[in-house]
Order: sequence, then C-alpha cells, then structure tokens
Amino acid sequence: MRPRDLLESSSDSDEKVHLAKPSSLSKRKLELEVETVEKKKKGRPRKDSRLLPMSLSVQSPAALSAEKEAMCLSAPALALKLPIPGPQRAFTLQVSSDPSMYIEVENEATAVGGIRLSRLKCNREGKEWETVLTSRVLTAAGSCDVVCVACEKRMLSVFSTCGRRLLPPILLPSPISTLHCTGPYVMALTAAATLSVWDVHRQVVVVKEESLHSILSGSDMTVSQILLTQHGIPVMNLSDGKAYCFNPSLSTWNLVSDKQDSLAQCADFRNSLPSQDAMLCSGPLAIIQGRTSNSGRQAARLFSVPHVVQQETTLAYLENQVAAALTLQSSHEYRHWLLLYARYLVNEGFEYRLREICKDLLGPVHCSTGSQWESTVVVGASFILATRSILHFTKGLRKRELLKELLPVIGQNLRFQRLFTECQEQLDILRDK
Repeated sequence: MRPRDLLESSSDSDEKVHLAKPSSLSKRKLELEVETVEKKKKGRPRKDSRLLPMSLSVQSPAALSAEKEAMCLSAPALALKLPIPGPQRAFTLQVSSDPSMYIEVENEATAVGGIRLSRLKCNREGKEWETVLTSRVLTAAGSCDVVCVACEKRMLSVFSTCGRRLLPPILLPSPISTLHCTGPYVMALTAAATLSVWDVHRQVVVVKEESLHSILSGSDMTVSQILLTQHGIPVMNLSDGKAYCFNPSLSTWNLVSDKQDSLAQCADFRNSLPSQDAMLCSGPLAIIQGRTSNSGRQAARLFSVPHVVQQETTLAYLENQVAAALTLQSSHEYRHWLLLYARYLVNEGFEYRLREICKDLLGPVHCSTGSQWESTVVVGASFILATRSILHFTKGLRKRELLKELLPVIGQNLRFQRLFTECQEQLDILRDK
C-alpha cells in the first residue's frame, strides 16, 4: 500500500472511530429512537397506512373499469328489450265473434307513382271498409269501438269501426312490441318496455309512457299475458306467476295476483259462502288469477294449522281480493268479495273491522261542506288535466246500497245487534230526508 493510501486510509479510520464513539447523551437518544421504531412495528399499524391500500384500489384504473362495467350490466334500461313483430306479407286478425268482426292487412298491396301502399280492411257483420297506409303494418288490434294499426317508423294509426281516422298518426317513443284495444282504450307496449294507454274517443291519456322496469327486475323475467280492462286498466302477467296492474290514480304498479301466494292456499272461508251460485264470479280478477273463487274450499283438509293462524290468513286473503277488485275497477267482483269478506267478519266475530266497513259505506248522515266522503265506489277512471277539471266520470256502486245488502248478514249474529240497529236507524234518517 502506498503511503498516500495509507494516510487516507488512516484518516478514514480515525474519522470512523470518532463517529463510532458518540457522547453518552447521543447514544441514549439513539437507543430511544430504536426502541420507539421497534414498538411501532409490534403495535397496530398507523391509520394512514391502513387507508393507503384503499386509496390505491379506488384510484386503480382496473378497479374503476370493472366498477363501471358492473354498473352498466346492472342497469335495467340497457338490458331490457321486448321483442318486436316483424313485417308480414299479409295477415288476418279476428277481433270478436259476437258481433263478427275481423281485420285484414296486406302490406305493399299496390304501388302509386313509385310509392308502395299497404291496405287495411275491416269486416263487421258483413259490412266492410278499407283504407291505405304509406308504411308496412307490423301489428293490428281492434275492439267494437276502434281499430288501430302499428306501422314501421313507430307510427300508430287509429280508426273508427266505420273506417274514419280518429286522429293523426301517433309517433311512439320506440318500436311497437304489443298492441291491445278494449272499448275506446288503446294500449301500446314498446320494445323499450314503456306502456301507454289512451282513451281515443275523448282523446285523453290514461297511462303515459310508464316503464315496466320496476316489475321486470329479473334478468329472465318476461311478460306472458297482457290484459286491458274495460276501464282502461293495463294488467301484466309475468313468467314468475305474478300479475301487476297499473293504477292511473296513484301512478303505481300494484300486485293483484301471485300463483305462489300461500294465503290463497291456507285461507278457509267456505262457511261464509251463502250458496254454490256465489262461487261463480267472473271478471278481470278471475281471469288474471286463473282460478275460481273457491280458493281455500279444501284448505281445512289440506292444511292443519291453528284456528287463529287460519283466521289471520283468511282475513289477509279476503282483504287482498277486495283491494285487487277495487284497483281493477271490477264492480261485480268488488261486490262479491266485499260481501264475502263482511260475512266472514260476522261469522268470526270481528266487530272492529266490520264497524269500519259500515261506517265507510254509510258516510256522514248530516251533510257538511268539508266532507270528503264519496257516495260511490268502483267508478270509472277520472281523467284530470293540469287545470284539475274532471273530463270523464262514470257511475259506480252506491255505498249505501251495499250497506243495505250487508245488514241482513250482520243481523244473523246476535253480537252485532247494536251495530245492526245503529246502521238501520241512520239509513232510515237518510231516507226520510
């Protein structure tokens, strides 16, 4: 080793030795720092260290992409699309058998000046009319009041039963999927799962582009049957056995039937049926549920449940039926289920609920300007514009007439003699006015 190297090496060694011999105060300080680091390593991690992985995962491009993709896949508006009918060369549709009425469509039947025209024919009891359209017809529907056709380019045309166009073509928000007519009501269900119902005679909207996304929540859910009642209430039967109707007054979808409903299987009201003829009740509710009103007739033999539980299930089932018939505006079925429900309350001794029904049907004996009581129930749809003026109102069942039908049933139970007397006296006062 050269002297210079030796010198430099010695100098470095001296410096190192000097650094390796700190003062006692510095040495104690260093030991405390080492102990502190060791204690922190053994203890709980700091808060910022716990947040660090979360911060990184949120800011990760891969995570953001996956989250965005999941949101897109879960959005029902992107996934839901109903089938649309394809154009046919020609087709025939029977509207009704009594009276005999059918529709014939022939697409591109003739050409005028290079423009192909489609022909629509309607035959009702031997009387025939026809008209032409500039687009191909995809689907058609009709009733004893109107005939309507959905064409390409999202156009919907409505005609009277004599062939007169009732209004200019309606531009639908998306291509047509299903078209229905009942009386003056026309219902259009589009491929984007939006539903509209119009009263074409009065030219007012009953249901305005209502989405089906809330009831078609499942990925494999489909619409198996569609019904449009005589009051313009649309009903959707789904593939899972549930049926929903849209309530125009509340703008809500209401569950009116469920084939898996355990209440219908456990309910037992056979002792409240007055006769076999009372079992025969037809209407939209019976059509939707696909069964007659003898549900629970054999429940006592099929199910062994405590009497209290069977009472609760029977009450719940009957109340569901009354409410469903009311929402569907089915007056015949509402009367049937209300009388059956009241008879069950009398037989089982439920005075509290029975008194509430009687009070609602009776209404105020002395008229007051602030009274909100309606004298009728199950009335036709009321169409209210922005000015809040009622354009259409049909008569329904008179509540006090229903109460008169209930009184003989109430009088059969001695426990309710006081209620019977009160209602009878109030009706007598109203009659004498």
